[in-house]
Amino acid sequence: MYFMDPNQTKIVELLREIHLIAFKEIERLNLRIAELESLSRRQPEPVVTERSAKPPFSPKKSEVEMMNEQQVADHLNMSVGVLRKWRLFRNGPKFLKIGRAVRYRRRDVEAWLDSCQGLSRMPKGRLEMLGRRATQRLPE
Repeated sequence: MYFMDPNQTKIVELLREIHLIAFKEIERLNLRIAELESLSRRQPEPVVTERSAKPPFSPKKSEVEMMNEQQVADHLNMSVGVLRKWRLFRNGPKFLKIGRAVRYRRRDVEAWLDSCQGLSRMPKGRLEMLGRRATQRLPE
């Protein structure tokens, strides 16, 4: 049989205590993780203070001053690729580069639309029909 000296016995006891403490801490952290995950799944409730009696401002789509490529493409009923081609050949509406981001001012898009020839004389129903036709896939 193997006998340990008193120092070795003390070390083994300390290691067992540390082992128990570590398992309890892991269990506590797992419970906290589960709690935070359940909180993140729920919708955040708006915080109402005495000062903010009115709801937070969220601009409507028509009020947004700057638009990204996708928003302009949706607005014009065109693809993002068409907008990129227009930028390459300097056609289309004016745009801004902010770092890598491309942005359009709503007023520039509207001004460009107003300057397009043929749009003002075409009946509105016909224009909408052309927009729908442009997004439909052609039969092969």
